[in-house]
Amino acid sequence: MNTNPTPPIFRPSDAPELARRFALILAGLAALVARRFLRMPHLVGLTVRLWTRLGRMARRFERGFARKAAKRAARPGGGGAPRVRAASLPSGRGWLVRELGWEAAGFGCQLEALLADPAMQAALAELPGLGRVMRPLCRMLGVVAPVVVMAAAPAVGVAVGGWSGVVRAVLPPAVVAGPGVAFENGVAV
Repeated sequence: MNTNPTPPIFRPSDAPELARRFALILAGLAALVARRFLRMPHLVGLTVRLWTRLGRMARRFERGFARKAAKRAARPGGGGAPRVRAASLPSGRGWLVRELGWEAAGFGCQLEALLADPAMQAALAELPGLGRVMRPLCRMLGVVAPVVVMAAAPAVGVAVGGWSGVVRAVLPPAVVAGPGVAFENGVAV
């Protein structure tokens, strides 16, 4: 259990490893989509769109580390023909796991493990744009989206891995407070 009330600090040296792990998850998922969607007539039309989305996610995630705090320049509004929006991907929570089954669920588990990594939690806290990149993938796989709550340590108890606000809301008080703390009616004594 983490007894240090300060959240983990993101080190730029962690960025290439986190980006590599995220890219491997996306590459495996893209290979699965290619192999399985071509056998499903109702999903064949989504193959290219999903591959494009997954590739764009990997590039944006890697660029998110490079652009740390750079502000985007305002885009000049201009003429030109209005963009035609292509048909979008399904938007239901966990739709990819429903269609592909246990293999896609495996990639969801890998993504959850990456999100549980303290270095990734620190990176998401420092660079919120990375969370915005990951949210659509989390929704496709039915994974809880990366909501990083970096609250101060509770007055009684221990911050658990930087997720103290979430952990206190979910776990019973005895687990959050740690060993050796007695409780009466849900209050530490």
